[in-house]
Amino acid sequence: METYTLYEQEKYNAIQMILPVAVGLTIPEDDPLYTFLEVMKGVDLTPYVRPQGRRGRQGYDGTRMLKIILFAYMNEIFSLRKIAAACRTDTRMMYLAGEECPSFKTIGAFISQRLRGSVEEVMVDINRQIFRLDKVDTAEIYLDGTALEANANKFSFVWKKTAQKTLARKLASIAALAAKEVIAMPAAGGSAGGQAVLAVLKDRMAAEGITAVHGKGQRKTAVQRTYDEMAKDVAKAEECEERIAICGPDRNSYSKVDHDATFMHMKYDYYNHTGVFKPGYNVQLAMTDEYIATMYCSNARSDSRTLPTVMDMFKDQYGRHPVTLTADAGYGSYNNYMYCLKKGIAAYIKYSTYRLDKHRPAKPYDASRFVWQGDRFICPQGQPLTFEDEVSSQDQGILRIISHYRCHQCGSCAHHDECTKSDQGRQIQHEPILHELRAHARQLLDSERGRQLRTHRSIYSEGTFGVIKQDYQYVRLHRRGMENVKTELALVVIGFNLRKYHNKIHRPTIIS
Repeated sequence: METYTLYEQEKYNAIQMILPVAVGLTIPEDDPLYTFLEVMKGVDLTPYVRPQGRRGRQGYDGTRMLKIILFAYMNEIFSLRKIAAACRTDTRMMYLAGEECPSFKTIGAFISQRLRGSVEEVMVDINRQIFRLDKVDTAEIYLDGTALEANANKFSFVWKKTAQKTLARKLASIAALAAKEVIAMPAAGGSAGGQAVLAVLKDRMAAEGITAVHGKGQRKTAVQRTYDEMAKDVAKAEECEERIAICGPDRNSYSKVDHDATFMHMKYDYYNHTGVFKPGYNVQLAMTDEYIATMYCSNARSDSRTLPTVMDMFKDQYGRHPVTLTADAGYGSYNNYMYCLKKGIAAYIKYSTYRLDKHRPAKPYDASRFVWQGDRFICPQGQPLTFEDEVSSQDQGILRIISHYRCHQCGSCAHHDECTKSDQGRQIQHEPILHELRAHARQLLDSERGRQLRTHRSIYSEGTFGVIKQDYQYVRLHRRGMENVKTELALVVIGFNLRKYHNKIHRPTIIS
């Protein structure tokens, strides 16, 4: 009878692992792996992977690493640790990885170092392959945006206006201290001027043989007290100038943790009136036939100003502008209507008062009830509103002209209080170009084609964000910095489109 030592008994394990001879024997035919492999046949991933340095031992194969990452995002696996675990336990991931087991740190370094700046190009190539396989026409685009919370604390805010007020206060204090010591402020101004005054004070202390003292029980001279106080003001002024520079001309806030994130209302805070601002990014998605064609990430607080950039990106990626563009009232601005008109895009875009104009009757003295006659407006009481002045402005390269008309007979009118609260008479802003653009947009939206496109927009755009934010529970970004966030979002978009294509080709056919 064969006997075992105590050590051999402890090492004995009754669990025996049996691996399949071929992947196809255990993975069903409708598994996402086969869809993934079908799409990847027509996509060359080699140009998008940065070559690894020659020093050290040979690293993991770049294209295999990218495939396991894309397949993980296709299956809603966003955590680096979960991707690494799947490479050890998931047969499909083991097949794609060539039975290699990269750690989560290796996967993270691959995404941040060897893919940075190229994932959006991978997204476009994969989209083209999917559109070719699914015969998708990119003529119709549905645009919508949302705010995703940044990987930063909500109490890490820096407000631009606060920095500007503090800077002005500190510069005034520096000027007062300089005047006290009879030192002329240099023409440089700002914190640089304060630094020049500090240098003069330091030279004066050295000439007078004054030694700077610090600590408890030490008596400072009047010059040193001025110097120390001014040094604090200069340091604070430099900090405020740095904060203003980080905000730039287009932002009013940023996060100390992630300087590219802007404080804004998330959907929950906006609709529940919590008054809480959180650091986040503005994400714009251009949809076509249930797929995400273009993704644009910015730190803008509103959707309106992002439309031209998204459409230009779409043209660069797919070679032409869309024929029709459907969007909600958040994009219905003068600039966006003019942009679509110049590019030959049929703009099925609501304007801010579209719903009110359709469902709410106009008030007796609403501006829409004033009639244009010749070169003036006539109010409902028959009084004329004459031209007063004209204001022109240029934004995003588009000229805008607004004319103002005012009634000078309101003082004797019995309906003055119903019409206006101004003591100078009722005023109306007249912008004929915008009026024509809105009338054309309403004509498009109210047509049979417009109603069909609006229905599709609510399904495609809102449904896409519902899948990403509710089904995926993807409401907070994992990475920091604009470039890293764009990389992360591009991977999410690729995973969404791959999963969408898989679901579409496996939908049951309805026989009527």
